[in-house]
Formats: sequence, structure tokens, C-alpha cells
Amino acid sequence: MDIDDILLRIRAGDRQAFAEIVRAFQSPLFRFLGNMGLGRGQVEDIAQETFLRAWNNLGQYSPGLSRFSTWLFTIARRLALNEIERAGNRAETLDGNDEVVDLPCQRALPQDALEQARRHEALHRALRRLPAADRSVLALAYLREIDLADIARIEGCTVGAVKTRLHRARNRLSQLLET
Repeated sequence: MDIDDILLRIRAGDRQAFAEIVRAFQSPLFRFLGNMGLGRGQVEDIAQETFLRAWNNLGQYSPGLSRFSTWLFTIARRLALNEIERAGNRAETLDGNDEVVDLPCQRALPQDALEQARRHEALHRALRRLPAADRSVLALAYLREIDLADIARIEGCTVGAVKTRLHRARNRLSQLLET
């Protein structure tokens, strides 16, 4: 998929071309938002709002400044951080009716499924206890589609700062998982 060709088609009036963008970025966007410790309902709402804002502000996207994915994930990050901030001091972002969004992992054998589910939930609990900035940098770092330079653009800092923040966030997450 050549994003520049799709953007040209959209600018030429092909409204259906944006569906290709949604198909291409929906899964990575869901993984990113889920890895920030948000529940399935929140992920779906924020992803929808991200695509809506991208559509409404497509004229503001400048290919010379960043890749489209960087621009899109910047929108999603801001929306996610706003949602986390709105959640305030609640102990958990998830409510009783919300599912955890799956993190990428290997398929477990049936006898290991319960243990894997426990580790998965422990990871999400730990992620929800991290500061939002740590969640963001970790979630972006585990997306194959985004490199360190793009993470730095999304986070508004240097690559060196991303490496430092990522190292610290991993250490904090590790400490939370040990407790």
C-alpha cells in the first residue's frame, strides 16, 4: 500500500480511499491503544475518534514533515493520554464489563491458557499503574510499524530521550510485575 497514492486519491475526491487507510492502520492502532492499558471499549472509541480527526484534518497533514503513520499515531496518543487523564486516580482504567485488548503473544497450549491469561492480566494491571508517558513510549516501542525516530516525533523528543524513557519505563514495569 502506497499511502501517498491513497492520499492523492482522497484529495482527488475518492472518499472510499480512506477505508484503505483504516484497514491498514486499524490493527496497529488497536495494539498501541491496548498496550497503553486501555479497555476494549476505550480502544474502539479512541481509534474511531482518531480516524475521524485524521479525515477531518487531512488537509493539515504535511508529507514533508513526517510519515502519515507518525501523524496518525500522534493523534491517537493525544486522545489516549486525554482519556487516561480523565480516568484520573481510579485504580483501574477498565470497568467490570470491559475486556482487555490482546497484546501480541504466542499461542498457548490449552493447559497453559489459564497461566497465560493470569500473566496477561498482571501485565495490564502493571501497565495501568505506570504514568501515561511511560505507557505511551512502551506501547509505541512494541509496534513493529514504528521506529525510534518516529516514536521521538510522536512523543515530541529526541531519539536519545526515547531510549532513556524506554529504558526507565521497562524498569518501572519490571518492578511493578515483581510486586
